[in-house]
Amino acid sequence: MREYSDQERYWIWLNRTTGHNVRLFDRLISAFESPEQLFRSVASGRPLKENIPDEVFGALKKTADEKQTDSYIKRLFEKGIECATRISGDYPALLKEIADAPSVLYIKGKLYEHIELPIAVIGSRKCSAYGRDVAYKLSAQLAEQGACIVSGLAYGIDSIAAQGALSCAENQYPSVAVLGCGVDVVYPSGSAALYRQISERGAVISEFLPGTKPLAQHFPIRNRIISGLSRGVVVVEAAEKSGTFITVDHALDQGRDVFSVPGRITDPASRGTNSLIRNGMAKAVYGVNDILEEYGKAVNGKIFAKEVDLSKLDVHQALIVKLLQVDDRDFDELCEMVPLPVSELNSALTSLEFSGIIKQLPGRVYRI
Repeated sequence: MREYSDQERYWIWLNRTTGHNVRLFDRLISAFESPEQLFRSVASGRPLKENIPDEVFGALKKTADEKQTDSYIKRLFEKGIECATRISGDYPALLKEIADAPSVLYIKGKLYEHIELPIAVIGSRKCSAYGRDVAYKLSAQLAEQGACIVSGLAYGIDSIAAQGALSCAENQYPSVAVLGCGVDVVYPSGSAALYRQISERGAVISEFLPGTKPLAQHFPIRNRIISGLSRGVVVVEAAEKSGTFITVDHALDQGRDVFSVPGRITDPASRGTNSLIRNGMAKAVYGVNDILEEYGKAVNGKIFAKEVDLSKLDVHQALIVKLLQVDDRDFDELCEMVPLPVSELNSALTSLEFSGIIKQLPGRVYRI
C-alpha cells in the first residue's frame, strides 16, 4: 500500500468533500492556510469564523476523523486506486502549471512528475477511415520516438490513438487516458480491454471521485486536463462545430502547441481541422516530423521506409511527399489537396515516380 505523508492525507480528506470543485477546494485552503488547519478546526467542534456553506461544513464534519480517512484510503487501495495531490511527488509538473489544476488525481497505473514528451491526440468520435488510419499511425510513430499519447478513451480518435501508442512494445510508458467519470468506472464499457492495457503500461486518471458516473457535463471539464498534461495537442479529424474545440481552446489558453491534420476540403469531418490551419491557430501536420521537430526530436530510419530530401523538390512536389508520408492517397484526393491544375499535378507525380520517390499502385493510388 502506498504511503502518504500527513499533508497528503489531509488533501485527500478535503477532496473527498469538494470533489472536482477546484475553486471550492482552493477557497477553503486560502481561508485556513492548509487542509490540515481546516481538518483540525472542523474536528475541534468549535464554531468557525470563516463563512463556509452549511452543507459543505456538514460534509466536512462527518469525515473529519483520522481513522475514517485511513479507512477511505485503504478502500481506494483495495480497488487499485492511488492518489496524487498537487503536493505529491508524482503529480505531473505540466499539469500543475495550469490555473485550475485538479487538487487530487485518482490513478489506475503509474503517474510521474515528468512524462517523456506527452502529446494529446484528439478528434471526433464518429471518424472516417482516413481519420482512424492517421490517428493510429501518428500515435504509433510518436510512441516509437518515446512520446506518451494522452487521450480521453472515447470511441473514435481517442481510443484509436491509444491503440496506436500501445502498439509500440519498446515504449515503457506509451499512454495516459483521462476520464470524465470515476477512475474505477470503465466508460465507454466497450473500452474495457483498452482501459486495462493502458492502466498496466501507463495510467488511467480522473479528478472525479471514484464511483462518479460519466455525466455529459463532466467531459468539457475533463478536457482541460488532457491539454494540461500535454506539451502539444494534435487534432486529427474534427467537424466545424466539434466538441474537440473545447480541448483546443484549453490548449491555447494554457500555452500549449496545437497541431492539425489537414483533410479533404469537401469532407465535413475535416472542416474543423482545416479551419484551424487556415486561421493560423494550428501547425499543419503532414507527417510525424512536423510534430517531432517542435521538440528537437529526429525520426530514425524505422519510421518511414524512405527518407526524402525535400529541399531538392519544388514546393508542390514536397507537399505531395508530405501528404503521402501520412497515408497512401489516390489521384482524386491529391487533386483536392494539392493546388495545381490536373496536367501539372500529373507532371509532378510522374517526376516523383521517375525519381523513385513514390510509386503508383492499382487504381491510381500513390505511396512513398
